[in-house]
This record gives sequence, C-alpha cells and structure tokens, in this order.
Amino acid sequence: MKREWIAAERVEEVRAAAKGWKRAGAVDSGTFGEISRRYPEPRPLPAPLWRLLTAFFVTAGLLLLTGALFIAFRPEIGTTPLLLLFLSAMCVVAAEVQERSPALALRGGAGAASFWGIVFLLVGVFLFLEETLKVREESGGTILVLASLAFWALAAWRWGSPGYAAFAGISLFILLARAPSGRLLWITSGVALTLVFERVLDRPSWSPSHGRCAAVLVVVGLLGVYAAVNLYSLDHRLVESLRGTGLDLPGPRFQERIWAIVGTAVLPVAVLWWGARSRRTFVLDAGIVIAALSLITLRHYVHIAATWLVLSLAGTALVLLALALNRWLSKGPEKERDGFTAEPLFADEARLRALELAPVVAAHAPGPRPPVEPGYQGGGGSFGGGGAGGSY
Repeated sequence: MKREWIAAERVEEVRAAAKGWKRAGAVDSGTFGEISRRYPEPRPLPAPLWRLLTAFFVTAGLLLLTGALFIAFRPEIGTTPLLLLFLSAMCVVAAEVQERSPALALRGGAGAASFWGIVFLLVGVFLFLEETLKVREESGGTILVLASLAFWALAAWRWGSPGYAAFAGISLFILLARAPSGRLLWITSGVALTLVFERVLDRPSWSPSHGRCAAVLVVVGLLGVYAAVNLYSLDHRLVESLRGTGLDLPGPRFQERIWAIVGTAVLPVAVLWWGARSRRTFVLDAGIVIAALSLITLRHYVHIAATWLVLSLAGTALVLLALALNRWLSKGPEKERDGFTAEPLFADEARLRALELAPVVAAHAPGPRPPVEPGYQGGGGSFGGGGAGGSY
C-alpha cells in the first residue's frame, strides 16, 4: 500500500476510536471535538448502501463493456486470453486511479474494479492453460489454484482488502488439498497460519487494513484446521475430494476416526477459551461457528431429535447462557469479574482495544494541524482594591 493510503487509514482509525470513546463515556464532547479538529477526515466515507450501489453499477458497467467487446471483436478461443488480459489491466488501472483519489477511494468503485480485474485475469489464465497449452486437467487445476493464491495475496497486500485475504487463504487450502497428504497439511498449515498472523495483528508497522487482513487469515486458519479434524469431513473425505473427481478414496481408519471425534469435541472449546482469554471478538465468533458445526455433526451421528428442534434448543440455550452470564457479571464488584464486564464499552473490537492502541496509532498518524493563533481581542481592563473590583 502507498504511504498516503496508510496515513489516511491511521487518521480514520483515530477518528473511529474517538467516536467509540465518546459513546462509551471515556471522553467528553470537548475532547472529542478537539480530536476531530486535530485529525480532520481525510477521505469521505459514504453510507454502506451507497457503496454497495456504486459497486453494483461499476460491476454492471464492466460486464456490459466486456460483452460489447466480445460481440464487436468476436475473438477466437486462442486470442480470448489476450482480450481478458486487456480487460484485467484496464480494471486494475481504474482501481488504482480511484484509490489515489481521496474523493473516490472509499466509494465502492475501486473494490469492484479490482475484483473483476483479478477475475478476468484468472479466467484468462484458465483459457490459456486449457485451450492454448492443452495442459492436463490435474496439472492445469493446480497451476490455476496457485495463480489464484498469488493474485489474491498480492491484491490483499496492495489494496488491504480482507475479502481478498480470505480468497487467498481459501486458495491456499485448496492447493494443499491437492497434495497426497492434504488433510495433514491442512492441520499444520492452519495452525501455522493462525499463530503467525495472530502475532502481527497489533504490530504498529502494519496498516489498519492489513491488520484486518491478518484477522481474516487467523479465522481462515482456524476453520481450515476444524475442517480437517471434523468427523463428518473425515468420513466423507471432503478434503480429499478437492483433488478431483474419479478418485478411489479409501475409508478412514479406526484411529483416525477416534482422533477426529476428539478434535470435533475439543477444538470448539479451545477456540472459545482462546477468544475469551485474548479478548478478541472475532476469535469468539469463530469459536461459536465451530461449536455450532460440532453440534450439527453430533446431530448427524446421534439422532436425538429433528434437526430444527436441536438447532432451536441450542439457540435458546445460548440466549439463556448469555443472559445468565450478563447477570453474573453485573453482580460482581463494580460490575466486573476477572477483567470481564457486563457494561457496554465499545461497539466492536476496534473500539475495545482503542484505548490501549490509541497512542501507537496516533504516533504513526500524520501530525496534527497547528492551532490557529487568535488575533488581538480587546477585553477591557479592571480596577479596584481592598475587596472592590470592576471592569471597563
């Protein structure tokens, strides 16, 4: 990412943190106004609905342009990758131009243009491998997934999009699944991905958007590990099936099923415990999703009741547990127990960690604007003595 984009993101992070402090009552209106004055909004941020509409219209325009070019030039199958490469380059240039403009950077058009630029490039690579080079299906699929991993990873690093980081993580696991020991690679790589990017989440040298990409990769790593150890995934060979069709896959061994049963039961508890200890809400969310998947897996093997009834009872139990936990925390000293509180602090994790990260973020943000020196303001004089006083 360019330094100007990172600097703008840091200012936006300071402003977002200040809004969270104000809602939580950590700062008063005067302090909030001073922060807003010292760190003015660098880029306009439209409402999410307008950003979605902009992305939709940009997407529609690009697809209509693509169709018009194909109708006009009628390229042969051998020259189609060149046309797609041209369209991809045009989309990337359009995304760069919008990202460089503070008025257009956050309006949704840049994201749509960059997304379709990568999609056109991947389709062009696929046609080039399939029709021009006549690569075998297995080898061509591996090369295509490797290209997908490289393109999405570069896009996430360049534009700081968490969605692109998720696509890169998914491509990585699909690539590993094509190896003979894909399931074992999913476990080791998922653990490595989680541990590596968890360490860089709060690194000051990383931009806020790159920090969000790291958080996404932590979740992708956790889900990859769970998909590899899940009993249903093992029995149905879901990871191995990603290698291609027509494979004669042997059934799981007894020892493998025992380890899968243990992993399906233990991993959700471990992730929830880690999320509670680290105070990272996205880890807790991932733990809740994994726990729900484990309950569904249990329902598949143990027919206690109808699926809708099991899910309804599980949801009711979670609501009651949340209410009981909130009541327990509220009755603690100062409504707090072991660092956990029932009082609403901030709207999300960025606000929750804002107080401790604010000095770091502010230190890397552009310097505040110098205060304007007031001109001469006559206020009159004063006179008096011995307890008397007055002004003129």
